[in-house]
Amino acid sequence: MPSFVPEIVMKKYLHIFFDLDRTLWDFRKNSAEALLAIIDKFKLHEIVQDKDAFIEKYNYYNDRLWDYFQQGRIKKYQLRHERFRMLLRDYGVKDRELTGEISRYYLNTSPAKTSLVPHTIELLEYLTPHYSLYIISNGFYDVQLTKMKNSGISRYFKRLFTSDRIGYSKPNSRIFDYAVKSVNAKKAESLMVGDDVVNDIKGARNARIDQVYFNPEGKVLAVAPTYEIKELLELKSVL
Repeated sequence: MPSFVPEIVMKKYLHIFFDLDRTLWDFRKNSAEALLAIIDKFKLHEIVQDKDAFIEKYNYYNDRLWDYFQQGRIKKYQLRHERFRMLLRDYGVKDRELTGEISRYYLNTSPAKTSLVPHTIELLEYLTPHYSLYIISNGFYDVQLTKMKNSGISRYFKRLFTSDRIGYSKPNSRIFDYAVKSVNAKKAESLMVGDDVVNDIKGARNARIDQVYFNPEGKVLAVAPTYEIKELLELKSVL
């Protein structure tokens, strides 16, 4: 009597939602280049003797203030100004006008940078003929759109969803609900890809959407995502 072999049915995704910063657009590299340009343009060499420390301090203040912004504790303009006020304060600079100039320069310079996470273009070329692609980001719409256009990836995406336009930030499930509904997708046919275990993975899971955790550093997680990859091209094995 022949043995019964159950049929394996692969889940079919049709709509792929990506995070942008650190998942596709190389935030750390692009931001570091903009910060180094600030040191040169504003002649900060005498006070900034350790450029790596300058960048690390900025990242610390930026990450902390982004948390405050997402919690509703500060406004957009405060985030943009305060991260440089706090950074420059550590170097003894208290000139408000100079701080404002540096903040504006960074806002104009950083989004114009074009470095992408390795294999981004190759992956998007592979996905575009078969899937509808979108971005869900906690970044500001105008800034994220500039990043996408300058780095050459805007053509791959049908929609850009940002927290400032929608009114909810990841990991709030309502931003995922809004995005899925806006493109007439079904959650069972949708997939979220991102590098942030809270915003992208837990947020999508709470919205009942499968997730891919992009984990190039091999971080150990307390809760397993639907899928986990260390390189972007590994997404092919999921899809």
